[in-house]
Amino acid sequence: RILKLNDLSSQTGGESSRFPISVDGRTFTPPGDRGWSTSQTGVTRLREQGRLHIVGNSLMWKSYRDEFPFRQINTSWDDAKLTGFGDERLYTVQTGARVIARCILMTTDPGDLVIDPTCGSGTTAYVAEQWGRRWITIDVSRVPLALARQRLLTATYPFYELKDAPRGPAGGFVYKRKQNSKGEEVGGIVPHITLKSIANDEPPDEEVLVDRPEVTKGITRVSGPFWFEATIPTPVDWDGDGIDDSGPPPESHGAFVDRMLEVLRKSPVLHLGGKHTVNLKNVRPPAKTLSLSAEAIVVNGDEKPVAFVFGPENGAVSERLVYEAAKEANLRNYSHLYVIGFAIEPKARDFVEKCGDAVGINATYVQATPDLMMADLLKTTRSSQIFSVCGLPDVAVHELSDGRYQAELKGLDTFDPIEMNADHKKGDDVPAWFLDDDYNGLSFHVSQAFFPRTAAWDNLRKALKGQYEESVWEHLAGSKSAPFEAGDQKRIAVKVIDDRGNELMVERELQ
Repeated sequence: RILKLNDLSSQTGGESSRFPISVDGRTFTPPGDRGWSTSQTGVTRLREQGRLHIVGNSLMWKSYRDEFPFRQINTSWDDAKLTGFGDERLYTVQTGARVIARCILMTTDPGDLVIDPTCGSGTTAYVAEQWGRRWITIDVSRVPLALARQRLLTATYPFYELKDAPRGPAGGFVYKRKQNSKGEEVGGIVPHITLKSIANDEPPDEEVLVDRPEVTKGITRVSGPFWFEATIPTPVDWDGDGIDDSGPPPESHGAFVDRMLEVLRKSPVLHLGGKHTVNLKNVRPPAKTLSLSAEAIVVNGDEKPVAFVFGPENGAVSERLVYEAAKEANLRNYSHLYVIGFAIEPKARDFVEKCGDAVGINATYVQATPDLMMADLLKTTRSSQIFSVCGLPDVAVHELSDGRYQAELKGLDTFDPIEMNADHKKGDDVPAWFLDDDYNGLSFHVSQAFFPRTAAWDNLRKALKGQYEESVWEHLAGSKSAPFEAGDQKRIAVKVIDDRGNELMVERELQ
C-alpha cells in the first residue's frame, strides 16, 4: 500500500503530551519543547494497527493513500489543459470546460448566478447549466452568440438527484457514500481518516466532493429555458420634430461617420457571399448633403456612382433613415444606395427591398461587423467580415384547417446590386432560424428553434436513445415550424442566422 510517513509530534500540547514511547526496543520522547500529537491510548491503538514507524531518531505514523486519495486543489491545474482530445474546440480562444467547471464549483452553490461578459463559444453558460447554476453571458458579436445558442439547445446533461425537488437545483444536490467492487470510494461523500480518528477510535470526518452528486440513471437532461436579447438604446427625439431617433446625439454622430468613412476607404469591398464582391474606389463624403453619409464609384464592369448611408452607432437602422437617404440619392442621380448598419428594424429591412418601386432607386442593406466599435478587435478582423451584403428571409405563413398557423422558411434571397438579380438559397440550407409566434415589435422571443445545416441534433438523438420518432429530428432540422395558435399580437417574426453570423429578421401579420 502506498503510504506517507507523518511526524507524530507537534508544537501544541502541554506536559501531559510529553511521555516516553517504546517501539522495537527503543524509547522516544518529543524533541525540544514539542509534544505528541495524540494521547497514550491513541499511541496504543497506533501500535496495535502497525502504524508506528522509525525514521532515524524520529517516530512517525503511517497514513495510507487509499484511506483518503484526495487532495486540496492548489494553483497548478495540470489536469485541465486543452489537449485537443477532451473538449471539442468550437472557438478560437476557448477555455476548457473543466477549468470553468472548477471555478464555478469552488465559488458558487447550485442556484447561484454566474456571469461571463466574454461569451465566446458559451462554455460558461454550458457548464453553469450542467451544474445547476443560473447564468448570463454576453458578447459583442453575433457569431459566438449564435454558436452558444446552438450549443445549449443541442446539449445533454446527466440528471442530478435533488434534495428539494420543488426548489430545483437551488435546494442542493444529493451526495452519498458509495464504494465500488475494489472498495474504492466513488461517491460524493468520502471519509477523511486522520490521526485523530484512528487514535480516538472514532468515525472519521466526512468530506463532500461537490463534483460527485448522485446521478439518476435513465434520465437525459437538456437545457432549461433561456432567452436571447440584443440591447438597443432607448429612442430619443434629438431633433425635436416629434419623431424618436436611435443612437447618440447629433454632435457625436459626425465623429462616428468619419470613422466609418475611414474604414470603408481602407476596406472598399462589400461581400455578397461566396467569392462575389462589390469593389469601390474614391470613397468620400458627399457635398452639401442632408441625409447621405458617403459616395463612391463602383468599379465592377461599368463605373457607376453610388451613395451610402450609415445607421446609428448604437441602434438599429430605421425606416425613416432609409426613406430620407433614398429620396436624396434618387434626386442626385446615384445609381444605387447602400445602407450600412449594425442592426436594422424589420420595417426598414422590408423598405430596402421595395426601395426601387417606392422611391425610384434600388437599395441594398450591408451588415457591418460589431468589431468596428473596438479598434483592437478590428485589427484582427478579416476584410471579408467587415461589410457583408445580407439577404432577406423568404417566409410564408400557412393557415391550417384547424385554425392554427404554420411558418415556412422558403429561402434566403440576397440581391446582387451588380448583376441586378437575386440569389436564392433554400430554407434548409441556412445554419439556423428561429420563430417568435407572438412578436410584440420590441423583443424577439424564440418559441421555436431550428438548425437545418448541422449535425448537432445527431448527438441529442443518440442521447435520447430512440424515445422520439425520426420525424422529430427531421422537423428540428427542417424549414417548417410546428403548428401554433395566433397570439395576442396577431403577428410573428422569423429570424435567420446566415453563414457569417448575421441576424436577418422579417415580420408577418396573421390574418
